[in-house]
Amino acid sequence: MSEEINYRQLLQQQLVKIRKLETRLEQAEAARREPIAIVGMACRLPGGVESPEDFWDLQVKGVDATGEVPPDRWDAEALYDPDPQAPGKIRTRRGGFLKDVDRFDARFFGISPREAESMDPQQRLVLEVAWEALERAGYAVVRSRRDRVGVFVGVMNNDYGQLALNAEGLAGIDPYFIGARANCAISGRLSYLFGFQGPSVVLDSACASSLVAVHLASQSLRNGECSMALAAGVNLILSPEASVYLSCSGALSPDGRCKSFDASADGYGRAEACGVLVLERLSDARARGANILAVIRGSAVGHDGPSSSFTVPNGVAQQAVIRQALQNAGVSPAEVSYLEAHGTGTAMGDPIEAEAMWSVLKEGRKGGESLWMGSVKTNIGYPEAASGVVGMMKVVLAMRHKQLPAHLHLKKPNPHIDWKGMGVRVPVEQTAWEPTQGRRIAGVTSYGRTGTLAHVVMEEAPPPAEVKRDKERSEHVLVLSARSEEALRAQAGRYARFLATNDAEAGDVCFTAAAGRAHFEHRLAVVGGGTQQLRERLLTAEAGREGEGLWLGRAGSSSPTVAFVFGGEGERATDSGRALYETQPVFREALEQCGEALKGVLEKPLVQVLYGAESALLKEEAYGRVAVFAVEWALARLWRAWGVVPRSVVGQGVGEYVAAVDLGVLSLEEGLRLAVRKLPLVGTRSGLGEGDEVIPIQPSEADWTRLTKTLGTLYVKGVEVDWAALDAPSPRRRVLLPTYPFQRQRYWLSRRAEPRP
Repeated sequence: MSEEINYRQLLQQQLVKIRKLETRLEQAEAARREPIAIVGMACRLPGGVESPEDFWDLQVKGVDATGEVPPDRWDAEALYDPDPQAPGKIRTRRGGFLKDVDRFDARFFGISPREAESMDPQQRLVLEVAWEALERAGYAVVRSRRDRVGVFVGVMNNDYGQLALNAEGLAGIDPYFIGARANCAISGRLSYLFGFQGPSVVLDSACASSLVAVHLASQSLRNGECSMALAAGVNLILSPEASVYLSCSGALSPDGRCKSFDASADGYGRAEACGVLVLERLSDARARGANILAVIRGSAVGHDGPSSSFTVPNGVAQQAVIRQALQNAGVSPAEVSYLEAHGTGTAMGDPIEAEAMWSVLKEGRKGGESLWMGSVKTNIGYPEAASGVVGMMKVVLAMRHKQLPAHLHLKKPNPHIDWKGMGVRVPVEQTAWEPTQGRRIAGVTSYGRTGTLAHVVMEEAPPPAEVKRDKERSEHVLVLSARSEEALRAQAGRYARFLATNDAEAGDVCFTAAAGRAHFEHRLAVVGGGTQQLRERLLTAEAGREGEGLWLGRAGSSSPTVAFVFGGEGERATDSGRALYETQPVFREALEQCGEALKGVLEKPLVQVLYGAESALLKEEAYGRVAVFAVEWALARLWRAWGVVPRSVVGQGVGEYVAAVDLGVLSLEEGLRLAVRKLPLVGTRSGLGEGDEVIPIQPSEADWTRLTKTLGTLYVKGVEVDWAALDAPSPRRRVLLPTYPFQRQRYWLSRRAEPRP
């Protein structure tokens, strides 16, 4: 009998172990498949595009952003020859180019002019665009925090390093040369300057580079190697060598445009671009309250393997990568309603891609599921290593606007594509993007010239959580900062214009600016009851004038120390702190603790005396003293909850008892009882420290207007405040605010090599 019981126990133990293993397996599988949220993005694109909003505007207007080769790149006329076989010549004078690639805000990043001059402009571009993407994500970069943020950058060209060698030869190589020549410095310097300690890599798989970067960043997040990741792509065309090669190999179109899927497709036009996506695990993004732009459901990477030629695409391999990405995403082919195609506009590549795509995505379609296909390259040209990220940004914007932008230059569909046999349409005008099976899902494809394939499956963002506010504070404090006075004034102007054209609530704006931005030495704080008052005071600051409700200052290299000064006998607590009691849990809890400690000491409940029917009792000395004590104690707890911890504490009158409790000399119960009896205290003062910033703690300060003014004063002096904790009791939305106004200057090679004829 006993032996049978032992077997039964053993069986039960094994069942428990099996259930635990099953749970762990389910958790591992869920982590492997967890969606990745895109929480921020920024870009520089041809056509003067400097933000995602500019990018969408360009697409809505159907702009062809290509143009003549700028004269600061090379002498396009001297190198032009329509014959692709002409040695050392380029068959086009056109492409998609960025403005001001020679300019950079070195001071902002703490880089010397000499080093900035040596840095590849691609590296400088990624630094600025990554900073903007993080700001748009509401993520404050604090270098000393050493966060586990990964950096994955797709890049394939290095024209600036070639220019440096052409200009000065081997004699020009100095300790800064790595910044010009080594592509690995692009990700490495970003991680170094931002204090990131996650994976940091540069990827070169030709034109698939940035989409491969997205794939690896997503894997790194799912594997727990980093808590956030930047996936980027960058491409600048600064010297003619690559264009000469692409011309003689037949890749470049004579008119410098991408005419994807058109019968006239005869090659592509090269383009410059920089795009950065900020990625988080979806669960983390939701927990942080991030503004989720779109979701990456899955991705895959592969290679052509054997094909008819080293640089010729392999349709079967493309099908395999798309299938793998869909399987990883848990998405059926029929659920995909849009494909952002690689679409280079080559006579061979377009038909191969269209056939491969349809071979997979036709499965399960019963006639009602439409499939659209387009390519952003028809707008801006072919941004090579940055292509994948730029295509993803187009899809994000289309999802958010529920519109598909027009695909340009499609006049006569390519006859080598079986359009009648495929249920595929190309939007030649802006088109409503209707969901398929209740969802908007898209695929993005990239192909590298040497055979690397990548595909990403995206879905529109889940609806944001509803924010309910029972009561809003009467005053808000908006804090801004910059590396220089000029930048700070420009920042004030940007915010003023934003508030004039945006309906965001003042509390959300102030929360995002304070908790979602890094804080620099030049500082501005403005206080207002709403966006209109904040805007007026921002305009005053932009003009360099002083005014009511604004403070300007320069913080030191270290945070100043503070002192709590508790008020004395003359204070009255009548109705003091009512709004704080109703909206601030820390303040309310502190008052209630005092009420509990006074049970059996005073007849009436403390809160009833402060804010209820028993307020007449405040005229009695005992109740009046206790009320002052309780409000000051609650204020002190509130300041500490906001991250403001005093170095010294001083009290006068009733405030002496509060100071003694705050110092830990007395318990709360002891301090209250001594205050009621008005007994003297001995040896409890810490005294003011030299240089301490004084924070008055008294009933008259228990008011939002007074508190926001004190916060503004402390901020411009450099006192650290936990802004997220300050707004924790009030549900907030992260608002898409203006990004940092970089103050750029020209940094370029001291001597430039003239292109060889």
